[in-house]
Amino acid sequence: MEITTNEVAGVSFVNLDGEIKSTTSGEVMDALVGLVQGGANKLLLNIKDVSFISSAGLRSILVAAKLLKNSNGQLNICNANESVKKVLETSGFTSLVSLYPDEDEALAAFN
Repeated sequence: MEITTNEVAGVSFVNLDGEIKSTTSGEVMDALVGLVQGGANKLLLNIKDVSFISSAGLRSILVAAKLLKNSNGQLNICNANESVKKVLETSGFTSLVSLYPDEDEALAAFN
């Protein structure tokens, strides 16, 4: 799992590359929670290069989303491939976090 982050105009961009599964979900959660605890309140999660997400992976993103919601922050996800998008939708994840087809739309959707 490769995680890269940068901040532009108050939005923390997080790019994930690889599979988010039990062996990598802790790393993802640590990165996301660390950003939120460090003061980030707008996270844009680009999962274009994520080929697989397990329930452990969903949980790692959910923890960050709930932390953000509790602090009036927002998490937007973009560029999910069809299989990952299906997992997110089937699990009911999209009722908590918004999915966008590309980074521009996800960025424009921040409050």
